[in-house]
Amino acid sequence: MRKHLIALLFLIPFVAVAQSPAPPRLTKTAIGNCGCSAYMPADMPKFNLSLSEDGAEVYTAELETSGLFYGCIAVKFAERFGDDYNSEHLEALLISYMDYLKSILGVTSSTGYGKGHTLTDYPDALGVLDYWQTGDSVHYAVKGWVNRDKMGVLFLGKKDSDADINIQNVYLNGWRFE
Repeated sequence: MRKHLIALLFLIPFVAVAQSPAPPRLTKTAIGNCGCSAYMPADMPKFNLSLSEDGAEVYTAELETSGLFYGCIAVKFAERFGDDYNSEHLEALLISYMDYLKSILGVTSSTGYGKGHTLTDYPDALGVLDYWQTGDSVHYAVKGWVNRDKMGVLFLGKKDSDADINIQNVYLNGWRFE
């Protein structure tokens, strides 16, 4: 009897892992015609295009799969920001946009913005990271990227808990300015 109990205790974690759905494979995906791409699930739907009041192109798409909510927003500014618009201005613009998204998603708490993120191949890009929770217990990891031409925000959510840190890192760092 004791041998069966010990064997059962070893099998339970493996059964639980085998039953949880595998996250989708991420592939490099062009974001409309904005000149950016990101590593996203292959079945991410086509991006919706709208224009902001100032003429910027705004591309949006989201997908729920394997218990995760993937979202992507890309903005191609109507005009490139000049040299007088320094990195502090760009970072403030990105944070302002992320604050706006908080209100849209119903965020009730956040950890606070982590600044200073960079992308190796894009020295002019700035990144900001935050973790949010909504009133209906969705936990989001959110990362925004900006340069003088474009801005993008990637978010990954999971109901009642955080998504796996490895999935977060791959997804949130998968932004590319082309």
